[in-house]
Amino acid sequence: MLIIVPLIAFSVIIGVNTLAGFEMSHLYYYVICIILQIIAFFISKEKPARTLITFGLFAIIAMLIGLCSSGTVAIYAFLSGGLACSIMWSSIFSLSIVGLGKYTAQGSAFLVMMILGGGVLPPIQGKLADIIGIHNSYILPLVGFCYIVFFAIFVKGILTKQGINIDEIEAEGGH
Repeated sequence: MLIIVPLIAFSVIIGVNTLAGFEMSHLYYYVICIILQIIAFFISKEKPARTLITFGLFAIIAMLIGLCSSGTVAIYAFLSGGLACSIMWSSIFSLSIVGLGKYTAQGSAFLVMMILGGGVLPPIQGKLADIIGIHNSYILPLVGFCYIVFFAIFVKGILTKQGINIDEIEAEGGH
């Protein structure tokens, strides 16, 4: 299912848009990016720190490729960076609330409120695009993805110092 569902979803999107009369042939090769992300998911082995690092690095590479290229390659790269975000939230959440003990409910409430960042960054990138151009404005997501990788490494280190192995906790299915 982990392999088939993303490919079916991609096929449905392409199919519906084709039926609506839109030319979608330029996106056919994007299936390669989806396959790369499926492989990245298997590499991360459903461990939150490893997942965040893997997809953060994938997104960093995608943003760098997008910034250093143009045309379809840049479009695919920028889309791949956005697609990498889809898997990150659960890992950020897991890493952030583990070890909070009696403060877990409060910590998770703060995390849910912090989703506001997703609403703040697009207007900032939009203003940046007005100043330096849309293509170059993707430097902002690049910085964000660098921070996500730093966060994953830093938090895993803190948890390890506290004697908490996040990978074992997640393998057992609890926090």
